[in-house]
Amino acid sequence: QEEEFYICLHSERYHDEILFYHEGGVDVGDVDAKAERVQISTGVEPTEALVTEKLLGKVPAAKQANLASFVLSLYKFYKDLHFAYLEINPLVMLEDNTVVPLDM
Repeated sequence: QEEEFYICLHSERYHDEILFYHEGGVDVGDVDAKAERVQISTGVEPTEALVTEKLLGKVPAAKQANLASFVLSLYKFYKDLHFAYLEINPLVMLEDNTVVPLDM
């Protein structure tokens, strides 16, 4: 599970929220209670620093930059295509730090 992550993006009335949990997969459990969260106000673009600080604190430092870049790209995709909800579990990081969404 240490190479599997959970991510969920969803829209509220005045903000979007990203939930991230450092242990994804079948046994993820109650992510609503366990996940790190960041709220992004309407019209605001998140930064790599914000994503890293608020969501990736329990991810090994060597993996944070690629994972933060993926989260930002995923958020752009989410916004550009007008999603209201997007969940990936598991999100896997390979040995070369490539991020692969396995189940959406």
